[in-house]
Amino acid sequence: MTKTLWPVVLLVVLGACHKPTPEEKAAAAFTISPLQPGDGADLTGCITKIARAGPSPSYILIEDSLQGGAMGYIRINGRLTKITMTSGGSDSIHSVRSFVDGTNALSVVESYDIKDAAPGQTVRPLTGQLIVTWKGGTQTIPVGGARACIDAP
Repeated sequence: MTKTLWPVVLLVVLGACHKPTPEEKAAAAFTISPLQPGDGADLTGCITKIARAGPSPSYILIEDSLQGGAMGYIRINGRLTKITMTSGGSDSIHSVRSFVDGTNALSVVESYDIKDAAPGQTVRPLTGQLIVTWKGGTQTIPVGGARACIDAP
């Protein structure tokens, strides 16, 4: 074996020996559950609802679209969790914003493009992705949804 391959082989062998801890397994295996009726009922103003992309979408995130102090809700393993915006922003066609829960165990980064509303409508469709990190595990989810407020960025 050459000197350049030996460190690579050793790294691969050592990596194969690592057994995930129960915490690592739980973090990687979390479920983002669909929202239930009434989730986010306390939110007011312009509302953004985000669903998994696909033929039968179910909403997984709802937030109030505010530029500062925005709040929202997501369900992790069936448990409704309130999240608050920590950074980012949006304009009339893009949004990239970060949210965390009260314990900082959960973070959500939304990144999406906002399309034009259909003539006579006030709902603007959106497409993009959510990056959800919970207790060290991360899931990236293609999403679609809608912002129900045409005059807000």
